[in-house]
Amino acid sequence: MKRRELIIGAAAALSVGQLIGCARVDSTQTGSVTSTPDPTQARQPRPATAPPVRALRSAASSRGLYFGAAIQTATLGDSRFRASVARDCSVITPEWAMKWDSIAPSRNYSYGEMDQLASFAARNGLTMRGHTLLWHKSLPRWAASALASNRDWALIDDHFSKVIGRYGSQVREWDVVNEPIEPNHGGNGLRRNQFYQAFGEAYIERALESAKARAPRARMVINEYGLEYNSSYEGQRRLSLLRLLERLRSRGAPVDTVGLQAHLDLRKGNVYADGIYGMMRDIRGMGLKVAITELDVAEANTGLSIERRDALVADETRRYLDIVLQFNNVLGVSTWGLSDSHSWLRTQRSVANRGLPYDREWQAKPMHSAILTAFA
Repeated sequence: MKRRELIIGAAAALSVGQLIGCARVDSTQTGSVTSTPDPTQARQPRPATAPPVRALRSAASSRGLYFGAAIQTATLGDSRFRASVARDCSVITPEWAMKWDSIAPSRNYSYGEMDQLASFAARNGLTMRGHTLLWHKSLPRWAASALASNRDWALIDDHFSKVIGRYGSQVREWDVVNEPIEPNHGGNGLRRNQFYQAFGEAYIERALESAKARAPRARMVINEYGLEYNSSYEGQRRLSLLRLLERLRSRGAPVDTVGLQAHLDLRKGNVYADGIYGMMRDIRGMGLKVAITELDVAEANTGLSIERRDALVADETRRYLDIVLQFNNVLGVSTWGLSDSHSWLRTQRSVANRGLPYDREWQAKPMHSAILTAFA
């Protein structure tokens, strides 16, 4: 697709004011979250009941999709978590264990935690998503220092060889570059991270080529967040991502999948259907697949009744999935965790947040039903 055609396609879904508006909103500063404890849940835990009749993986499979979730090594000690993953998932994502600073806090790589997840996946017949090879927030200090002083691509090649060489047989999708977009950094909408500073924009294409050479049968993914809502900032993020994908495709870079993180956030209102639809349409027009990689929902007000909160979370989930699942280039959906008891949102948003399919007692919530309905 030519650049002119791409930009016209994006503009059809996003007005000039929405894409280029003067006000640039930082997505981490829109609204606030009430951290009121969940008194009903604390006062009287609900009794255990039988799991839902239909597993999420079987519902997804009926559509030719996969369902997965991110897991941490620590959660393997929870028998309910293990049982739910084995029941509901066909794919798992290592939440932290495969990130560079986790697997190599020093130059001596340490595979213990990641090996545990890989072993669990193998025992339960699960494949893995490779998350993630390059991310500016998980670059170890020793590697950051080496890149800044030497600008030697051999450091990245060596990292890819170690990680892909050890786990590549279990991985179907590699998040090769995680979160490369940042319009506020100017220029071409790319984040001026450590990799950009060392190698320029070419680092993205080089990373894709390096990973593809080591995993020729796996899908190469650009994984990005902040693409779901109707603000000038997120409009710019959508457009910057589309332009990056167009440049990569025009140069023949081996990117074949776009990872849409889908960290939904009720503080921002409801998802922007036109913007998401236009982005999905243009990605499909480039011949690329889409994976929903990190779905969860941040609540706007945890002071409401549990019933009302769960309904709002489920409705937002359904709104989003109803848009993206209209497109036949979607491969699958992964949530960023399965239970509220094991969610990054507890520390990043509110300890009481209920933004995953199961609550802390492993009872399926309306969000679980919303995902099932979207797969139907």
